[in-house]
Amino acid sequence: MKHTANFAITVVFLLLFTGSVRAEVEESPSLTIQDSNFWIIEAIDQTTSSSNGNSTVSDGDYVRISLEVYNNVDLSINGSWELKVLSNGIWHTSMFQNESWLPYETKSPEITIGPMVEGTISMMFEVQTFDPSLNISVTKDIRVAPNPIIFSSAGDSVIAITGEPAYVGDKLTASILVKNQGEVEGTVFLRLTHDESSTSYYGQNVTISPGSSREVSVSFEFPTPGMKEFRWDVISSIGGVSLELNGSHNLIIMPQQQVQSGINSLAWTISSGIELEYWVSLSDGPSREIEISIGEYQAGLFTELQRFPMKLDQGVRNLDFKIPNPDSNLDRIRITISPLYWTSGQIADLFVELTRPQPIIQITSCTQTPEIVDIHATVSLECTFTNIGNSDSLPGDITIMRVSDGMLYDEAEKNSISISTGESKVISTSIQEWQNEGSTPLQVRYSSGATLTTGNITIQANQLPSEGFKLPFDTTAALLGAVSGVVIMMVALVLWRVATERTPSTVTESKPSISRIEKRRESDNIEVSCPTCSQRLSIPGGHVGRVRCPACTNSFEVGVKNNPSLEGSSIEIEEQVEKENVSEDKFLNSSSDSDILSCPSCEQLLKVPLEKRPIMSRCPACRTEFKALRGD
Repeated sequence: MKHTANFAITVVFLLLFTGSVRAEVEESPSLTIQDSNFWIIEAIDQTTSSSNGNSTVSDGDYVRISLEVYNNVDLSINGSWELKVLSNGIWHTSMFQNESWLPYETKSPEITIGPMVEGTISMMFEVQTFDPSLNISVTKDIRVAPNPIIFSSAGDSVIAITGEPAYVGDKLTASILVKNQGEVEGTVFLRLTHDESSTSYYGQNVTISPGSSREVSVSFEFPTPGMKEFRWDVISSIGGVSLELNGSHNLIIMPQQQVQSGINSLAWTISSGIELEYWVSLSDGPSREIEISIGEYQAGLFTELQRFPMKLDQGVRNLDFKIPNPDSNLDRIRITISPLYWTSGQIADLFVELTRPQPIIQITSCTQTPEIVDIHATVSLECTFTNIGNSDSLPGDITIMRVSDGMLYDEAEKNSISISTGESKVISTSIQEWQNEGSTPLQVRYSSGATLTTGNITIQANQLPSEGFKLPFDTTAALLGAVSGVVIMMVALVLWRVATERTPSTVTESKPSISRIEKRRESDNIEVSCPTCSQRLSIPGGHVGRVRCPACTNSFEVGVKNNPSLEGSSIEIEEQVEKENVSEDKFLNSSSDSDILSCPSCEQLLKVPLEKRPIMSRCPACRTEFKALRGD
């Protein structure tokens, strides 16, 4: 064991010495690479880029190399540096960078390589300029010791890909089963590197106990289609990863699946509301999960109405959406489709512009049959209703009304009539037993929801013939009754006049009795003029009291100028009635010492001449009969 250790130390010393010699030999007169003995080489944790604490470089470690390059002249030098690693007799570039040096400037590049493999690793750091004569290089060997922790494959030394067939934007997963064959716990992760795009994907750290196996994985995706070749390797922060835990893999990425959408039909009617049919399609490939959101705009404000997920197969799928009672201020509808758990190309939102339905009903014509109807005959009306709006009307009622008094003709009522957009309907109706002569204006009304349309028609009818007029009673019987009544009235009048002419006055005076004929002569009519409108009136000559003008309805007094006691009083003379052989206690009495006396019942003033008393009188106000007596 001791001999082995001494041998290793000797080998390392010789390598370092050899590197020092080479550096001295290969020094450039203008650029100088630091002596490799002074390079800083440390094992690091790749995930954190910090030292992992190992004093020596072990199998599976990543190393960071720090060195200096000097410009020894008072000139600027442009060029590049490159770190190469020897493998199977061929120098492979591990890292390359363009560089420039100012006069007397020192540059300190840092280079990370790994994972290191147990054995001796030969490296070359080379500086190249535009002048090949100034190119310089330094080589150095690093001894990589075995690692006490060994991670190896627990099965096939290949990765498994989940998610194939793969399309652009699909999330794929690469995984492999790793076993810890060491004596202590260790942490590993899986890395994928796509050299073409210079993209690397790193999986989560997985801690594996000694003697245990666990799956390590990494998720990745490709933004472009085609054949993709990528490298994979299992990495441990403390090294000790088997060489079998790395390799390459080829994967075909299909073009990205596309989702498209469109509108099949749109209808907004008063009866059914909004009925929208739209379609969604998926290009060739596996089924995909999508989410659909539907909302409305009112006055520029968006309100989501519906949101739901669905599984979409390749091809076209038809869907529908309804709003039974939409607001009249609705402007448009937006449909948004989003992929779930996958990536699609841009999916444009569907915007559906809306127009509020508005039926417009016009009454284009109305005619009557016959053109002139006879009284008590049936008249037929025929009206044409046309919908020039953008929507079918709701079922409506048609009524006919007489304009003069608003009377409805129930016989003309038509119920539940709807008129489609652009449709013209001819509606016929009739009115039985027409009653109006001449011209009669009618109004035709169509009422459907908020829609009200009116039109006018004038019915022309014949005049009622005079010979054809019928009274609502028997004319023969009416005539006989009228003749009988006239005869009876004439007989009664004659008898009354005879009785009154022969009845002596009850007044006990020496003055002879005056007959009614004489009274009539005394009271012959006279003419007076209305003080308001000058209308000439004919009144009895003996009348005293108030009269009313029939022209202007003004009332005024006549015959009271010679009798001041009647001024301002409303006196009306009732014809006096004489009666014979009437007992004094059968009637009321009223007396005065002038021609004026009052009614014993209502105190109405009456004029009864003294020379005619006693006499029976009747109050014109209360119709009370009383006996007028002298006051003395």
